Amino acid sequence: MKIILDFDDTIFNTFRVMQEFRKIFNRLGFTDDEFWSAYQQCKNNINDFNPDIFLDIIGKIRPCDKNKAKEGMQNLTEKFSNYIFSDFFCFLNIAKKEELILLSHGLSDFQKNKIEKSGIIPYFSEVIITSRDKAEDIEEIKNKYNEKLIFIEDKAESIDSVKKRLPEVTTMKIIRPQGRHIERKSELTNYIIQDLFRLEDIINNLRD
Repeated sequence: MKIILDFDDTIFNTFRVMQEFRKIFNRLGFTDDEFWSAYQQCKNNINDFNPDIFLDIIGKIRPCDKNKAKEGMQNLTEKFSNYIFSDFFCFLNIAKKEELILLSHGLSDFQKNKIEKSGIIPYFSEVIITSRDKAEDIEEIKNKYNEKLIFIEDKAESIDSVKKRLPEVTTMKIIRPQGRHIERKSELTNYIIQDLFRLEDIINNLRD
């Protein structure tokens, strides 16, 4: 069996990280509204967060000390291991490394750097950073291993896309209290979970 885990908002507290980024720019004189406006423009432009592009966008609002901003963001990046949800480490007690695959969507080097700095790569047998619909990657995983698959993800649209393409995949939509996609409901998911605790019985049943 393979257990495929999403990264942002599933095992990594992206909400907290973005709040810390916001504080960096607050100290440089930007308001919350200005920060989030620039963040949304960055996401809309490249469908991802890229610190360099973000700096260019927010710099058009007013000049800022880019070196100071970059230093603050880099210092935060070095602490990304502090932003892994604690239940992930409990989950490792019921999931073997050879079962675990990390599947994260990202278009920039920042996503790769974020995952590397989080320190979780050694816990996975495979790490995939994709720019495609995750259903395509999961279909390739299924063809490669020909095993039962569990997919744990916070985005409803990703889960439903997988279920439409591969209905045999067992899906779990995780709803973190501060998750960015908490309002979107999956029509097809097998399970709705609040965290990674208390999954031992479900996973053991699926192993049988």
